[in-house]
Amino acid sequence: MAKRVLILGAGAQARYILNTLSLLGDRQVLGLLDTFDNPDIHGSQIRGVTVLGGLSMLDSLPAAPNLQLITAIANLDQKQQIVARMQARGYRFGNAIHPRAILASTVTVGVGCVINAGVVVEDGAVIGDHVIIHAGAVVEHDNVVGDFVNIGPGVTTAGRVRMARGATLYTNATLLPDRVIGAGAVVGAGAVVTRDVLPAQVVVGVPARPIQERSSGASVGGASSSEPSSSDISSPEPSSSDVSSVSTFYLNTSG
Repeated sequence: MAKRVLILGAGAQARYILNTLSLLGDRQVLGLLDTFDNPDIHGSQIRGVTVLGGLSMLDSLPAAPNLQLITAIANLDQKQQIVARMQARGYRFGNAIHPRAILASTVTVGVGCVINAGVVVEDGAVIGDHVIIHAGAVVEHDNVVGDFVNIGPGVTTAGRVRMARGATLYTNATLLPDRVIGAGAVVGAGAVVTRDVLPAQVVVGVPARPIQERSSGASVGGASSSEPSSSDISSPEPSSSDVSSVSTFYLNTSG
């Protein structure tokens, strides 16, 4: 019996996932669940699949062994909260790996991952849970990609790069060998990372330099263009809410 799938989200990421699942042909998509509780879209269809309602529908749906959830959620905070909520209730998460993605046989992939067309993941790489890798990205050998990392279109990472939980890499960023990207850090579009990036740090440019250290509640959109001093970038704790404003803008406008 084919596994049944519910997709959590009804935006751009949901379209990616529906396309991938239609090509794979190995799962039955039951529908989409709106994560923003917007009744105006309930009953509408995306690529022929119905938006059934909000997440509250799962309150009465048992976590059956052959039911998988796949998240299509851009907001990092919301994604982490919903995943934790569903896991606590016993739901299982599936992957959506496009058939035109190339993964070496030694690659390890966690659960809840979305890997789009044209992605290449090389020998020995480890992909964590709930990672999204957008079209055309290259993840080189022996990379370690932490949970909830978002790798944008055309990103290239050289060998042995480590990306911690919730890091976001924007379109066409390049990471040189052995770099470490801290938890919740953001690498801007087209940046070339030649040095490690601290947790919660935002870096841009060639070579990539910090433009801001996000404290709790800070907005990426309001970042100053000046480079912070070393005392400004000392905090080791990421704030996923700070990443979410950038991630939401990017993911809702890419593709």
